[in-house]
Amino acid sequence: MGITRRGSRWLGYFVLLAGLGLSALIEFSSLIAFVLAGLWLVAGLVFVLAGFETPLTERFGWHRFFGLGFSMAGLIQLMTGLFFRTGDGGMFYAVATLSMAVLFAFMGFDIARDGPHFDIDPDETV
Repeated sequence: MGITRRGSRWLGYFVLLAGLGLSALIEFSSLIAFVLAGLWLVAGLVFVLAGFETPLTERFGWHRFFGLGFSMAGLIQLMTGLFFRTGDGGMFYAVATLSMAVLFAFMGFDIARDGPHFDIDPDETV
């Protein structure tokens, strides 16, 4: 049992709802906060796009969009770690944030290239 297109769609819905919820709760005191909220919404849309049969997913493959969504999540995590320092987390927070960013980026890259580390079917239909 691996990652499915239906799972991608539901993950996208969740990311969209979380992004909209965070956007409603935070105040956009800086440009970077606005950009991060926008990236969350775009990542959610990319996950949802991967879950449907569209001309784009037919042409490039749904798994590439799914991988792009995870790579965007890695970029968001990296930007959050670089621009938003909370509390006295110090080095632990920096290492944890960078580790998550690298993990998401690796997952996205491996899924997009149909690598051996994640069990997906690139030819799966909806």
